[in-house]
This record gives sequence, structure tokens and C-alpha cells, in this order.
Amino acid sequence: MTEIKTEYEKAKLQIEIDAQKEAMKNIGKEIHDGVGQKLTLASIYLKKKHSDTTIELDNISEISNLIDESLTELRSLSRSLVNPDKQHSKLHDLILLEAKRVKAINGINIIFSQNAEINFQEDVKNNILRIIQEVIQNCIKHASCSEIKILFYLENDKLSVTCTDNGVGFDVNSTNTSGVGLTNIKNRVEEMHGEMALTSERGKGTHLNFVVSV
Repeated sequence: MTEIKTEYEKAKLQIEIDAQKEAMKNIGKEIHDGVGQKLTLASIYLKKKHSDTTIELDNISEISNLIDESLTELRSLSRSLVNPDKQHSKLHDLILLEAKRVKAINGINIIFSQNAEINFQEDVKNNILRIIQEVIQNCIKHASCSEIKILFYLENDKLSVTCTDNGVGFDVNSTNTSGVGLTNIKNRVEEMHGEMALTSERGKGTHLNFVVSV
């Protein structure tokens, strides 16, 4: 009985450790993909305008909103790892909000379309939103593009998400594609048991597609 009790306590402790590791992993992903994206947008714009003393009031307001939303998400993470502001919002509306913000701050036009209304589970909705935010950030930082097209195509409970930019592109065979951002995208697609494909060519932009069940 003593041995059984000891083994039980060991197993219980291991479960607690594993749960803590998973929680820390989730916190890291949410900070990088949520708060990090918003603060990056604000930082990129401020660096671009650091020598300009006539920053438009509308842009200052956008940056202020990004920082306020980042603080809200951090507070939410400390409570439950869930952003309550997004729970009752449609993914379509969240993407359009992101597109409006990027257009105002960076001038990049984001075109979003979908062939049907889609009811997402909360975890799937959050994963897809974070992936799209990561794609947009990569475009802002590396693609030098003026346009990003995002297409949702639903057929037989399978959702195909395609993100295409008209930027400078890169050689996927010679470029390190194991950065934190792309790794997070891959992890989120795998978490949804989906499949992903990334193609790019110098001078011809980048094309990302992933397919998940909804």
C-alpha cells in the first residue's frame, strides 16, 4: 500500500508539472501572437516616423488603441488565458478590424473574402486569427508589399485559408524558415490537425495555404 501510494503521488505530481508546462506554453503563444503583434505594429510605425514631428492625430490614436488593447490582453492572460473581448466577435469582423488598423498605420491594403458564413469553435477561431496576424506581421516586416489577399473557402466542413502578398518574396530553400513566427503558425495548424503549404519566389510574393476541419 505504501508503494502504491508513493507511485500515485509521483503520477499526480507529474500530471501537475505537465499541466503547468502546457499552461506556460499557451501563455507564451498568446503573448507572442496576440500582445506581441499589436506592440510590433505600434513599434514599426513609431520607428518609421521617429524623425517626423507632424505625426497625424489619427495615427497617434491608432497607436494608443494598440497599446491599450495589448494591456487588456495581458490582464486577460493573467486571469484566464482567454481574451473575453474576442469571445463573442465573429472572425470575419476581427480580421476586418485588423485590416483597418494595418491600412491606417502601414498603408498595406488587406482584401478579405469568404464564400460562406462559418461558425467556429472558440479555439479554432483563436488559432486562425493568430495565424493571420502572424502572416500580416511577416508581410509588414519582410515582404515590402502593398497588398495582402486573405481567402476563406469552406467546402464539406473543410476550411481552406489562403494568404497571398504581392511583396518581394524569398527563396524557401535557402532562407531560414524555422523562426518563431513560422514555427508558431505550423504549431497552430498542427493543433487543429490541419495541413499547411508555403510557397514563395523572389519578386513574386509569398503564398500560404492551410486546410482545417471546422
